[in-house]
Amino acid sequence: MENKLFDNIQSEVKVGFVLTVAERVFSVISKDDERYPEGREALDKCWLWVESHAVTGDELYELIDNADYTGISEFAEEEEEMNIARLWSLLVDAVAYTSWEAFNLEKVKYLPQSLEGIHADSITIFLNSAVETSFLTVDEIERMESVLHDYLCTDNKILINREEFIKLF
Repeated sequence: MENKLFDNIQSEVKVGFVLTVAERVFSVISKDDERYPEGREALDKCWLWVESHAVTGDELYELIDNADYTGISEFAEEEEEMNIARLWSLLVDAVAYTSWEAFNLEKVKYLPQSLEGIHADSITIFLNSAVETSFLTVDEIERMESVLHDYLCTDNKILINREEFIKLF
């Protein structure tokens, strides 16, 4: 799945789209799962960046990987059920992409090493991974992309609110 839709739109819209996909995937995790609060916090902080830039790239990155080994990347590594491990990996990718966009906006000279491989095409890679996990289908992704394209082609205001993004799709 190759995608040119994201080439010329602002960072917050790109991140909002990625987070909307991540929300759909994360909805599979039971609220009773002991890791759920950390996953929810990671998504909430990413949305906070989209809405107000009230968190930094570094704060977002700490949700993935930190000195205490309590970041959400640990959940993906420790999970024995492959589909759930993939789900956590997708969440890590969504937070990493958000952190990368935040660092770029902050004009940080040196990124954490694990973010250095992120680039403009990372959204396409993320979407392909979401499809490979079977949490979303190609048709669902294409429908979401079509809705976003149609929205951006109108004179509507630019989306930067979690509820507006999710409601749109």
